[in-house]
Formats: sequence, structure tokens, C-alpha cells
Amino acid sequence: MWSLMLQFSGWWGEDPAGPTLQNTAGGRPNRCEIGEDGSAVIRYDADRDILAFAPVDAGEPGPAGAAVVTARRGHWCLTNLHAEDSCFVENMEGGGGEFVKVPPRRRDTPIPFELARLVLAVPRGTGLVSIFGPEPPYLAAADTALSDRVTNWPRLDEQALYFRVLVALCEPQLRGGPPGAVPTVGEVIARLGAGRRSAEMTRAAVNHHIAYLANEKLRVAEWAGLTEGGRSYWKREAIVAMVLRAGLVCERHLRLLPPPRRVTAGQRPAPAPGPVRRPRLRR
Repeated sequence: MWSLMLQFSGWWGEDPAGPTLQNTAGGRPNRCEIGEDGSAVIRYDADRDILAFAPVDAGEPGPAGAAVVTARRGHWCLTNLHAEDSCFVENMEGGGGEFVKVPPRRRDTPIPFELARLVLAVPRGTGLVSIFGPEPPYLAAADTALSDRVTNWPRLDEQALYFRVLVALCEPQLRGGPPGAVPTVGEVIARLGAGRRSAEMTRAAVNHHIAYLANEKLRVAEWAGLTEGGRSYWKREAIVAMVLRAGLVCERHLRLLPPPRRVTAGQRPAPAPGPVRRPRLRR
């Protein structure tokens, strides 16, 4: 049976002393499971300062409702109950920064992400709900008309030095950073400087690899709608956006980078995001 799991995952800028989710339908306190063609309302309880799940058949969403999630075969839909506030859904897989924006009062917006994070504007601040769907189905290679073709995307040499520069540029977003997080040339040099080939990582070398990727290998100028001049960093942003959306660089390529340097006691880094795990769905 096709089903979705909804799980409250905290507040934006989470307060460790803040309240946790309560499930008005009973069962697990921070989860709600809905079957195919079923729906659940996500409400904000101002009196108790919590988010709560409730099945749609428990009544109308009411003014305190934030959103309705509906499970369909192969995808799910989101209805934004806000009169003025937009909400958005982030893709938790791939590291490409994909998201879907749902405007106020928009009904049944199809969401193509199996693992997603719903970001809602509520009086508490910003509520976060993780949504887990089943593994997506794929066509068998023999069933596709293009099975005998090679990729049409540019082929990148994973052993080349330019590819390590590319992975370093993509690393913040691959590790869960915001979509606009692109390192500077100096940060790329510092990141790759921990490796054995640090002598090769000069500013001129990094700029050469970035220019080669942007102008020769990926040809991102026309794709990004940008030209020389204006902003000096457009090439870095454009190549990162393109390769992440096309899946040319992914989490497995992070092994090509040297291990991150240890942080001294005086620094307070953000915790590294853990792997995304699908909760076991009841059949």
C-alpha cells in the first residue's frame, strides 16, 4: 500500500527548550501516517504553542490550519491554508537545492519529492515537517527507448584536478547548506590545501579550473543567461547550479576531498547533517 509518513522535525532556529509536536489523533507523539488518497491537516495550536497533525475527516481545517498533505499514487499534494503566507517544500535528496513554492490558498499542488521538508510560516516562527514517501519506481533499462545511448551531459573526468575544484565548490550544498552557498576562491584553496597536492592549489590555478569549467567544459554562460562583467563570481554560481541540478556531482564525490580540518575549542561549528533515513512504513 502506498503511504506517506509525516514527522515534525523542529522549528527554524530550533530552541532546545521549545515544545514538541503532539498528535491529536493518538499514536506516536511526533508522527502521522496517511495512506493512498488520505489526507492530514497540519495545525498550529496557539494555546499550547505546538504543531499538531489531524486527519481531514476530523473536521474542517479551520483558521488555525497551516497546510493539508494528501497522498496520491506516486506523488503527494500540498494545500496551503494560509491567506497571505507562502510555504515551500525542499528536496532532502540530491543536494541540488530543489524546492517547490506553494502560494497562499493554492490547492493540491503536486510535489515530486519522495523525501522532503515542508517549511511553514506559523505564529511560533517557522515550523518544519519532514515527509517520507516510499521508494520511487523506475523503468527497467530494457524498457526505455534510450537505453543504448550514452549521456548527453558533458563527461567529467573524476580523476582530474578541475573535478576536485568542482566538488569543493559544491560541498556546502551537498552537506545541506542553503542553495546560494558557494565558496569563494580563497575558501576553495583553504579546503583543498589540506590534501597532499596543496602546492598546486594557487589562486591562479583555481581560477583557471573555474574558467575552464564555465567556458569550455560546461558552457554555462548561455544556460545561466549571464555574460562576462557585472558580478565576478557568476561563473562559480552558475557551474554549481548546473552540475547539481544535472546530477553530475553528488554526495559520493565528497570522498575526493581531504577530510575536514578539526575545529579548535574556541570555534562553534554547525553540526554536520546526518544521513537521510526513511522510516519503515506499515503495510
